[in-house]
Amino acid sequence: MKELKKGVKTGLLVLAVILLIGGCGYGAANWAMDSMLNKMEHGEMIESDTAAIAPEVIEAVKERKLVNIALFGADNSQGPTGTDEDRSDAMKIVSLDFDNKKLKITSVERDVVVWIPGDHQKYGHFNWAYWFGGATLAVQTLNYNLDLDITQYVTFSFNAVEKLVDLIGGVDIDLTAKEVGALRGNTKNSVHTGVNTLNGYDAMMYCRQRYIDSDFVRMDRQNNVINAIIAKLKPKNILELMEIVNDMLPYITTNLTNSEIKEYLVSLLSFDLTNIETYKEPSGEYDDIMRCPGLGGYLVRSYSDMVRHLHANIYGDEDYQPSQTVMDNEEKTYKTYGEFKK
Repeated sequence: MKELKKGVKTGLLVLAVILLIGGCGYGAANWAMDSMLNKMEHGEMIESDTAAIAPEVIEAVKERKLVNIALFGADNSQGPTGTDEDRSDAMKIVSLDFDNKKLKITSVERDVVVWIPGDHQKYGHFNWAYWFGGATLAVQTLNYNLDLDITQYVTFSFNAVEKLVDLIGGVDIDLTAKEVGALRGNTKNSVHTGVNTLNGYDAMMYCRQRYIDSDFVRMDRQNNVINAIIAKLKPKNILELMEIVNDMLPYITTNLTNSEIKEYLVSLLSFDLTNIETYKEPSGEYDDIMRCPGLGGYLVRSYSDMVRHLHANIYGDEDYQPSQTVMDNEEKTYKTYGEFKK
């Protein structure tokens, strides 16, 4: 049987063809795909009316064909998928922009001070929400503070990233002298300035470095690993890709249904996956934050401007006006912890 060697796009194309053909072929392929996807842990469904989505947001985005999915990297995992008691050490918003055929990834600074809604109803850091109430409360917190409309999420433990990197034979990462200094003595293999092929454990150690620079640069390191993983997956044939996916699914928890996953995979065939757009919030990094007295973490120079910038990046809406919820909460935050001074 001739191997298909045109990378991820060809693999997804083959999958799409299999899923779209009729009769017994469709049924068999659908059953096989569902059997594989069922190896994931399926989490709680989040309805729009309980996701803390502001009415203004629903109105503003109703004409856009765009899906936002929260991506949580759980810290201190106890098993393959971690537990709800973990903090979300990494928080990203994956945006599938069907209108413009673009994939966008926005990294959110985990220690920004925000109002945590739901049953909690008090201030905390963004990543505390996952600790207090799992993915559901974390999604509500993102929506409430950033004027988003997320109802879907994917959670992975850092064990999952380590395993994936090992499955693909490591990732090629260009290390700075400062990063090498921080990693020496903390990796399984020796490292040097320049391009290194890191195994799973060493890649995770690289991702988690932040004391040598900042949490924002740490977000860049996480994205470097994501891009390096994509680069290693592109040459794989369909059989190799399916084997990797099959091995990784037990490490993932999601509330996406099997049908939604298959629908998104087929849709991604038309996306430009060689040009993934990446953003960070707050966008001004350390110029836009200050230490929050009494609570730790960071106050943002302007929460409303952060929301405007986020919507410009994700939706292309340069004229977005934040919801009344965001405006009221911004005022309340500064009254509680003091005005931004820097």
